[in-house]
Amino acid sequence: MFVKDLTLALGLALAAVAGPTHAQDGTLWKSVGDWDISVDATIGNGCYALASWNGGTVLRIGRNPEKDNFYFLIGNDKWTSLRDEQAYDLQIRFGSRPVWDVSATGLQFNPGETVYLHAQSTKMEFINEFQAALNMSISYNGAEIDNLKLTGSRRAWDEVENCQREQSRVAPRLEDETAGDPFSDDPFSTGGQSKNSGSKKRN
Repeated sequence: MFVKDLTLALGLALAAVAGPTHAQDGTLWKSVGDWDISVDATIGNGCYALASWNGGTVLRIGRNPEKDNFYFLIGNDKWTSLRDEQAYDLQIRFGSRPVWDVSATGLQFNPGETVYLHAQSTKMEFINEFQAALNMSISYNGAEIDNLKLTGSRRAWDEVENCQREQSRVAPRLEDETAGDPFSDDPFSTGGQSKNSGSKKRN
């Protein structure tokens, strides 16, 4: 069987990953079917889709504007043998498409919490298959560990992109509005105004 390599750029520690805080943290943007689309302010207002399944598996997949790539986090409270910073070679298959070879890293945000499998890439073919497929099979050491039904994944990622475009549109305006200190003693500070601005005083 032909296997594709996702060639993931991985961090081995939380500081190096510079990734999302908790898999389910964020500001809700919109709910689309079984998926919640949210914004993570810790990675440059990156938008992501989050869903969970009856078996306990949680999948988060989204954009990281700071690195101009996408990432995913997948975890389950039952996967207690996963270790933080440890490498795991996964095989991910969307429907009947060829398998993706994925080198993921264990990522634990706080001691005692769930360890997630984290990976990131720029290969958008992975996202295209995620959107088109009816299911996502995840295997480790040749054995399938989960098979997720991807109901509404196309709409979910479309909304991630809509959300990200809006964040990109709003961010420059917010930066302009907050630039400088209008109350600074220095009339030439960025964003500040001269003490004599030419406006008339009100009596």
